[in-house]
Formats: sequence, structure tokens, C-alpha cells
Amino acid sequence: STNQTQTMSPKSILVLSATGNQGRGVVQHCLSAGHSVSAYVRNPASSAAVQLAEQGATLITGDLDDLESLRTATQNVDAVFFTEVQTGNRELDLKRMDNVILAAQESSTISHIILSTALKTGQHESFPGWEGGAHPMKEYWLQKHALENRVREAAAAKNGGRWTIIRPGHFLQNLLPPVRDFMFPGFKEERVLRVAYRAGTELPLVDARDVGIVVAAAVKEPERFSSKAVDVAVEVVTVEQLAGKIGKVVGEEVKVEFLDDEVVDGMIKEGHLGAASSRWADEVPGGDGVSNCREELGPLAEGLTSVDAFLKENEKEILA
Repeated sequence: STNQTQTMSPKSILVLSATGNQGRGVVQHCLSAGHSVSAYVRNPASSAAVQLAEQGATLITGDLDDLESLRTATQNVDAVFFTEVQTGNRELDLKRMDNVILAAQESSTISHIILSTALKTGQHESFPGWEGGAHPMKEYWLQKHALENRVREAAAAKNGGRWTIIRPGHFLQNLLPPVRDFMFPGFKEERVLRVAYRAGTELPLVDARDVGIVVAAAVKEPERFSSKAVDVAVEVVTVEQLAGKIGKVVGEEVKVEFLDDEVVDGMIKEGHLGAASSRWADEVPGGDGVSNCREELGPLAEGLTSVDAFLKENEKEILA
């Protein structure tokens, strides 16, 4: 009966990797929506964890390698949110995700599994160069795809279990240290975005925290978001446009330097994932992520942080 499902709709959520960019946003948006939030953290004394507790989250200490801690954490919550933490050790990363999914599947209370992957997950067979089998991002995309399938299967194995998958675009947090210094070496000293992208490549951007807008809504209205994969991207911007936007905020010119194709090819051959992902973005336009997002979220999309607003809010860090 419908009445019964309404009283059972999830109102408490376990957020894994809660101190990460997505995790923090999920905690904040879920608390604002009136849900009770358990934040799974490795170190409850870290400043990021303390901040979550001050906002009203209940801290649960544990890590993703510890199946027993996960089993305990997944009791007495209606929903769970997680995203893949990539350490570079694929087998270990996959094992961690298996732990999470197993604990969620075994939990007697969780009825909704919410996973964040990436824009275009599952479309890998249509990517240029995929057919030959030597695609430099092959492992990355196959892993994301496998994870989505596992979540669908885990939800199906639970009587009346639900799944929601969120596929965000490129995170604006990549412009902030410490990731920035890896992604855009030399920016700090020279105010140059040195990139492996080609000129004119359009990037679907999003504030990682805004994943929380979708999660909070899915917890509130599980029927609406059940069995759905939701793209999340706020704007499509070229690197040149992005440099202009950053320059406006920081009050000095930001230049763009495009690496030669040969240089990028060499980096890709050496296994540089950043270069491979830039080349992928050149070849796989992501603009539909923005239109899909607006269509799927409706009025909720109004709450997404614009690129300009993000840059303004993080001006000090961008200059750091």
C-alpha cells in the first residue's frame, strides 16, 4: 500500500568518505533537508570531521577496508551514499567497494543505495579508440561501469531495494590545492593553466558538493529517484573561458598554454592519467550532461553552484 511506503521513505543516511569534497556536500545538504546523517570517517579528530560533527552529523569511525565496521555502520540507517576512492591500487579499491556493497546489501534497514560515479559511465563502447582494446582509460571506465552494475544487483537482491546513481562532470575543486598543483603545475607561480586539452574543448563543470543536492532529494523522495542515473553538471566552459573567469575573480590575467599533441601522446604512453583524461574530454563532448541535469532535476537545478560563484567563494584558495 502507498501509505506504508510513505512512512518507510528513508530519512537517515550513512555517508561514506564523509570528509571528501562530495561527502562533505552530501552531509551538509542532507542535514539541511532534515535527514539524520551518520558520517563515516577514518579520523574523528581531523578538522574536517570535527566540522561535520559541529554541523550535526554523528561521526562513525572506521575505514573501507574494515568490513565489520561497515556492517555496524550500515545498521539503523535507511540509505547509504558512497563514491569510489581511487588510490591507484585497483584490486584494493575494488575490494573496498565490495565491502561497502556487501554491508549495504546485508543491512536489514538500508533500502536505498546511492552511488556517485562520473558523467558518461557505461558509454565506453562508443568512445573513440575503444574498439582497439588499448584505450588508456580502459580500466577507469570498466571499473566505474562494474561498480554501477554491482549497485543495481545489490539493490535488486534486497526485497524492494532501490538504487540511484549520480554521474557528476569535472569537479571545480580541481582548481584548488592540492589537486590543482598536480592538474595545473606552474599555476601558482606563473598564473598559467598548462593543459593537455585541445583549444576549444568544452568541459561540463560542477561543484563536487552539489552531488549532495541530488542525494538529499533522493533520500526525501526515493520513488522519484529510484532506478535512475542522474547527470550533474552546471555549465559547459572551455579552458579559455575558464581562464577568463578565474582572471576576473583574482584580478590578474590567467593565461592558457596548450601542450603539443606529441607531448600529450608521450605522456599518455607513459601512463599519465591526467593527459589521457584530457584527450578523452577532447573526443567525448560533455555538454549533454548539463541539459540532462536540468531536465532530471527540474527546479532543484537552480540550487547548483555556478562556476563564477564557486570561484568567488574560493578566491583565497585559488590564489594560494
